[in-house]
Amino acid sequence: MSFFSVIMPVHNKVSNLSDSLECLYNQTLKDFEIIVVDDASTDGSIELLLREERKGRLRLYQRDKPGPGGYAARNYGAQQATSKWLVFFDADDLLVYNHLSRFADAILENPTVEIFINAFRKMEGNRLIPRNESLKNGVLNRQEALAAFSKSDFIHMNGVCIRRDRFMSLGEFPVGKYRRAGDVYFWLKALCSLKMVHYDPTVTSMWLLHNSGVVSNKNNIEHTHPCLDLKKEYEKGLSWSERYYFRSAINRKLLAWAVEKKLVGKSIKKDISSLMFLNMRPRQLLTLTSLVIPQPYYGKLRGRVLSETPPIL
Repeated sequence: MSFFSVIMPVHNKVSNLSDSLECLYNQTLKDFEIIVVDDASTDGSIELLLREERKGRLRLYQRDKPGPGGYAARNYGAQQATSKWLVFFDADDLLVYNHLSRFADAILENPTVEIFINAFRKMEGNRLIPRNESLKNGVLNRQEALAAFSKSDFIHMNGVCIRRDRFMSLGEFPVGKYRRAGDVYFWLKALCSLKMVHYDPTVTSMWLLHNSGVVSNKNNIEHTHPCLDLKKEYEKGLSWSERYYFRSAINRKLLAWAVEKKLVGKSIKKDISSLMFLNMRPRQLLTLTSLVIPQPYYGKLRGRVLSETPPIL
């Protein structure tokens, strides 16, 4: 049995698939299996994957119908996994050579922890998105983890390693419920459920935003952010301070979607009315205030801020 099972959902990613697979083949730690679940690709991805399977480099499963967000494909891959630890990797992103070895080292040093998180970076074209988080290296208790999530997205699909049995007990990724952010919903759910997580500030994965059709398709944000659905079920089991950061984290995601909706002229009434104002952080209040700017001027203001971010040289 391998140390890790790497789960990779694929749907029409042939232009990036070879590079992503090479990131796995070049890992310094070799004790892992690759499980690829093809979600009804029609662009040549399946032919490439069949060639790799014949070489013995991966196990390939095929689904007849693509599922929104790839959540069903990831769940299916996790169900086929033979390893104790799951690592998820999108077929259009990149990993650093020590991604898996950093996880393995942390697991051996912290045998009671069930979720391990490596830092990641976002890229848009040739522009590197600045990072906001400044977390310590090591174990975070539930309050520390929720406080961190109330400030920034320090967890990303490509940067998480989770025990397979814990993933299953948490209900896996939500299928058929959300077109986008179902993974964010799951990670926040995990932070509320577990007493501790491990964080490594070493960047070992790159999220290439320009490849993400799920993020770029604004029809995927018709409703309020999925994290709001966790409020009733999970806040009762939290301490007062944990509950504060939990609500603040939900506020942050509600505001993030409100910003996206505002830029494309969608209504943000439900997002704003769902905010928990007693748990607003100062920066969130500033974002909320900016949302009253009329849409045409708001778009120009946001565009100016983004254009002032320096590109990668």
